[in-house]
Amino acid sequence: METGFTVGLIGCGQMARALLGGFAGSRGLPGEITLFDIEPAKARVLAEDYGARVADSGYTLVQGVDVVIMAVKPPQVRTVLKEIAPALNVDKVLVSVAAGVTLASIQESIDPHIPLARVMPNVPCLIGQGVIGLSFSSSAADDKRQMIRQLFAAVGLVEVIPEEHMDAVTAVSGSGPAFVFLVAEALTDAAVDIGLPRDMARRMVNQTLTGSALMMQETGEHPSVLRERVTSPGGTTIAGLRALESRGVRAAFFDAVREAYNRAARR
Repeated sequence: METGFTVGLIGCGQMARALLGGFAGSRGLPGEITLFDIEPAKARVLAEDYGARVADSGYTLVQGVDVVIMAVKPPQVRTVLKEIAPALNVDKVLVSVAAGVTLASIQESIDPHIPLARVMPNVPCLIGQGVIGLSFSSSAADDKRQMIRQLFAAVGLVEVIPEEHMDAVTAVSGSGPAFVFLVAEALTDAAVDIGLPRDMARRMVNQTLTGSALMMQETGEHPSVLRERVTSPGGTTIAGLRALESRGVRAAFFDAVREAYNRAARR
């Protein structure tokens, strides 16, 4: 990725680390990355790990970059905006990663002409395999939109969506990795229960999940079609599937996504 613009991240938690890891793993980085966190030690650690600079305040950070990413918790957004608003201008793009914080609510605290984006990345951005839901304000011109799409394409699949779908994206791809990790954990424990050594079980489960996901991507076929190919009449797979269905695994996933969605919508 060839980029001449500079990027600043305010907030140095897990999502900031995931984004920085993804940027570092791409073929090119933004021209320069600057970090700020209210806990300076956090910013220094990330800066050392990824070759970034550290600013002494959010205001100073904004002054020196083209793209400002607010990677802070939702309750912190208003405080951050109060500090950085005077340093923002129409040549910069403000990007919010805060779940549940709308574009409209952010615009109330800044000049409404400033280009604004809202994103929902997920943890696999760390290895360049994330999913990023992306919405723009009407004040974001095409060149600014292209710049932000290019930036986040370095860390995964970018889906530009109407903002009304952001809570759904939060529930599916934002929370989804945790659901998949739980499945991996359960499969691993089940393998140990029937006698496989834990290290072997973990390797086999990890590769099974990876291979299955890649097969869905590369074939483009519906998961039900691929599942049917593995399911022989009277075989082992159908017996296992019957056990899963009898215990409501499908309904459990519906409920998990709905609960995550409801929580995102209430923020």
